[in-house]
Amino acid sequence: MRSRRIPPSIAIIVVLALTLGAGVAHAGKPARARTKMIHFVNHYRANHGVPVLRMDRDVVRIAQRHSVRMASSRTLYHSSDMWTKLRTQHASCWGENVGMGPSVWRVFKAWVRSSEHRANMLNRRYRRTGIGVARAHGYLWITMIFYG
Repeated sequence: MRSRRIPPSIAIIVVLALTLGAGVAHAGKPARARTKMIHFVNHYRANHGVPVLRMDRDVVRIAQRHSVRMASSRTLYHSSDMWTKLRTQHASCWGENVGMGPSVWRVFKAWVRSSEHRANMLNRRYRRTGIGVARAHGYLWITMIFYG
């Protein structure tokens, strides 16, 4: 059996691509992390007599991109153009929670302790959500977009 040799230039490109992409990753299983966060938030809403949120796949993609950008830059920041992004969802109101921490639970608890984040989680006008999760530098970077 004859083996084929990979040209050095291709091998270098592959190594660089793997190395550069290693800094930011989805949170192991982003769907699992999203499920945990929506469970925590919906349980919190139900305990306060607020209807549960439903997940919106299109908004999940928006939130995921934002989480990856935050993780890549190692900076928490809110979206500046959310209204434009949610226009296709016919949103009349929206909010956004961003956070970074070692676990979904710790980020959720930080949001509960913050009056602004807590207000987003308990806003009765919000009926839909999208959650993005990225893992980088030992932390989860989470974006949760709410709209109604």
